[in-house]
Amino acid sequence: MADTEVRRIIWRSADVARVFLMGMLFLFLWRFFWMVHSALFIVMLAILIAIVIHAPAKWLTRVGVPFRLALPLMVIVFVGSLVGLMVAMVPELMAQIRLLATQLPETLDQAQVWFARETGQGPESELSRSLNEQVTGFITRFVPLAFNLISTLLGSFAIIVLATFFAAQPTLYRDLLLRFAPVDTRDRWMRVYEEAAANLRRWTLGKAVTMLGIGIVTYIGLTMFKIPGALALAAFAALMEFIPNFGPTIAAAPAVVAAFAISPRTALYVAIFYFLLQQVQNAITVPLVERRAVNIPPAMLLVWQLMLAVGFGILALFVATPLLAVLAVVVRIMYLEPTEERQTWNRRETLVAAAGADGLPPPQPLPDGA
Repeated sequence: MADTEVRRIIWRSADVARVFLMGMLFLFLWRFFWMVHSALFIVMLAILIAIVIHAPAKWLTRVGVPFRLALPLMVIVFVGSLVGLMVAMVPELMAQIRLLATQLPETLDQAQVWFARETGQGPESELSRSLNEQVTGFITRFVPLAFNLISTLLGSFAIIVLATFFAAQPTLYRDLLLRFAPVDTRDRWMRVYEEAAANLRRWTLGKAVTMLGIGIVTYIGLTMFKIPGALALAAFAALMEFIPNFGPTIAAAPAVVAAFAISPRTALYVAIFYFLLQQVQNAITVPLVERRAVNIPPAMLLVWQLMLAVGFGILALFVATPLLAVLAVVVRIMYLEPTEERQTWNRRETLVAAAGADGLPPPQPLPDGA
């Protein structure tokens, strides 16, 4: 019986020190990321806005407009559109919040009466109390969320300034980042930049068109239902369209609550309207924008969004999809492709060694055209 050789893994002091230093480095980087994650997310938003500004500016250069004139023109158009939307939206949003605050008790009483009539459940039933608590809890969370959204929009001009710098000289910042990479890996990092930029460009421009369409359709639908603050709610729906999976649901909630101020039946119609709009969106816009531009499995995207939302809050949802798209390109080019290449070369070396051990000549490459 052949003797079996038992290998023992001996940890040297240098190995223990190396593992300890790697663990400390990981903890330091994680702590640093936790401290600056808001700034990193803001930079990601600035990059996405820079794409929205830079793409039409480059298109204007194709028709003869100099880039020095096209870029400021697109910045003025973008900022003017944002200011005009805020001027029209903020008063309606504030009026909607005041309306909900004053009419909320009466609205909840009407909803309880309608619910009891339709289902036979009295106002003291467990189901009725549960729904009442959930609606009241949502209102108490929605009002500060609306104020936070207004402050975020007011602070977004700093992001626009940063996006303008990115859009004006994208190659300058690309070359600056490449200088931090080792010389032998710069070609791969250049591929990462080009493919990630192409994916982000397709996704961002597709999302911009989708957001505009969702805003227009939502405004028309809410106007037909005579919902007060239709413009603010439509702008909120367009903004939430930027967030896959969760955005349409978040956008529907304040519109349904506002519709309760008219009647519970109107709220039901508004809920059906948002549901049908989301189904059309999932059938048309998601295949055209999400899968073609990013090509990320829906389950992976949903888990990624939940992780970022739980760990970093609502701001992380806005950058979850583009951030995952960039990470997917980095992992594929910097890890998966080199690993596959090494495995291919290892298989070739094994075949050559086996052929030499058998006394046979190593396999020769086929001539061109064979």
